[in-house]
Amino acid sequence: MTPAAAGRKRLAAAVLTSALLCVLAGCGLGDPAPPTPLPPVKPGDLHIAVPAYVDPTDALYWESVIDAAPQLRDVIVNPSDGPGAAVSEQHVRLIGTLRDAGVRVLGYVMTGWGGRNPEEVTRDIDRWRDWYGVDDIFLDEAASVPGEIGTYADYVAGIHRTGGISVLNPGIIPDRGYFEFADAIVTFEDPFAGYFSSEEPPQWLRTETRTEVWHIISGAPEDRLGDVLNRARQQGAGKIFVTDDQEPNPYDSLPTYWLEKRDSVDG
Repeated sequence: MTPAAAGRKRLAAAVLTSALLCVLAGCGLGDPAPPTPLPPVKPGDLHIAVPAYVDPTDALYWESVIDAAPQLRDVIVNPSDGPGAAVSEQHVRLIGTLRDAGVRVLGYVMTGWGGRNPEEVTRDIDRWRDWYGVDDIFLDEAASVPGEIGTYADYVAGIHRTGGISVLNPGIIPDRGYFEFADAIVTFEDPFAGYFSSEEPPQWLRTETRTEVWHIISGAPEDRLGDVLNRARQQGAGKIFVTDDQEPNPYDSLPTYWLEKRDSVDG
């Protein structure tokens, strides 16, 4: 995810629809289309994480998100490609409201695919804790190659020392070493068109790791949500974000199927 690159991956929030409940309950909206059949997943194994990078003053947006809190598990907050240069009192209040609603808040930190100065990354992690009381961190633009494993292991160790959890977002399946320490990893982030031709997870990822798998899919039409959710479940995803918004910035609004469908999402 690259919110710094022309806003392409600046996430707004989205949740799934009654179609998701149908899929999570096992009925589906269409035939799943993974290249390789996988074992069935029990209903309820798939939940929702909302990357919510929208200004706190957008009252309609946040009212919609907070009203759906019973169906949400995680919300990622991003004042300015990270915690920002100074405390945002509006975000302090927003985070408090989300927590009061029972939502876990993760602070956004950009890592530049391993190329960002580690001192700057650590500074942002510390600012989330010191300014906003947020210990759980979403490390965006995460590296996937073996050579950066030590760097990210250090980031995660620091997050764990303060009692937080870490989510890495390389957007692909990274080297196996990252699964030794990350709490969750986004192994797919791309438009819907590539979802069914994406790399199949290796067997060890399905059976030999406790790291939670997240998927992020944009441009997904409502009538294909059943297929998307079935594939996510079959690939062992624990959290998912789906929107029908399109490139170049598919995360700048709620999906068209939010308002009337949100209350049917399995919590």
